[in-house]
Amino acid sequence: MNTRIASLIKVASLGLLAACATPREQCISGATEQYRSVEAAIATAQGNIARGYALHTQTVPYTVPSTCYRNDPYRNIVIPYPCPTTQYRTQTTPVAIDVSEERRKLADYQKILPQLRKQAQVQVQQCVAQFPEE
Repeated sequence: MNTRIASLIKVASLGLLAACATPREQCISGATEQYRSVEAAIATAQGNIARGYALHTQTVPYTVPSTCYRNDPYRNIVIPYPCPTTQYRTQTTPVAIDVSEERRKLADYQKILPQLRKQAQVQVQQCVAQFPEE
């Protein structure tokens, strides 16, 4: 019986490890993080310029009325009572922007992107050398 439990623990552990990124993947992700952030900022700025406004997204709570039930041990009946629950929705609202300022930001991002790309490529090559595939 003990070997069976040990086998189950090993199988469960392997499942957990498979869900995690390998050291190589973690290294590459870290190496390209700044590059990916600037790429995302460029896409956001381009969208803002095309629309003429930015989009602000926030999570807003709201209350949903509900009815819960409990047993009354003295009268042996079920008693309803209000039990509101909190739900959340994502709300997107337009925000005014200075389009010329947004264009300046976009130009700055596009100016630094090639340098970040080169840095990321060098760091990815280092990751590949440090963590070769098995």
